[in-house]
Amino acid sequence: MSLVNITNIVIDDKPQPFQSPIIIDIYFDVLVDIEDEIEWMLLFIGSPKDESHDQILDQFSMGPLQAGAKHFTLECNPPDWQKIPQNELLGITAFILTCSYREKEFFRAGYYVYTTYTSQENIENDPPEIIIEDISRQIFNNKPRITRFEIDWKGTNQNQSTPEHVDNKEFMFQEHQEKQSADVTEVDDPQLIQNVFDS
Repeated sequence: MSLVNITNIVIDDKPQPFQSPIIIDIYFDVLVDIEDEIEWMLLFIGSPKDESHDQILDQFSMGPLQAGAKHFTLECNPPDWQKIPQNELLGITAFILTCSYREKEFFRAGYYVYTTYTSQENIENDPPEIIIEDISRQIFNNKPRITRFEIDWKGTNQNQSTPEHVDNKEFMFQEHQEKQSADVTEVDDPQLIQNVFDS
């Protein structure tokens, strides 16, 4: 049984300038007091083809934690656009949020992100050099990919663990490549949706 349960993640899905901060509200329940810290990480997939372009946007710990409902706001800088392959800056990519305890990942949520030029001229003409000031991002927050892993919270079962490595590209893009055009249409919907996960 998980001792920490992420219950809600709230992300504004309205278009934002690419270089604006990323703000995520996270709600979770701690079912019993836990003595060690939990670790959060927000990762940006810079290329669906090559994980060497992934960027860790934020990574921090909190704890020990007493039982009860918790909430915090994660605010961090956007990805460094100059580290993203120029031919992959526009289109569909993803953010991945993970949470771990004693170096064992027990929760992972992935969100598709759509980036595009905002001016019609640049949309139609595709400038030879990136004009980052005219690029917006939109987090596709109504279809997150959620995985919960069973871990040994008490440290009594040496055989129980999470997978040694979770392939970020496979996690987000395994079934997505063939449906990319359809998903882009859905991303353009500006309706704000709050993602509530079953406990």
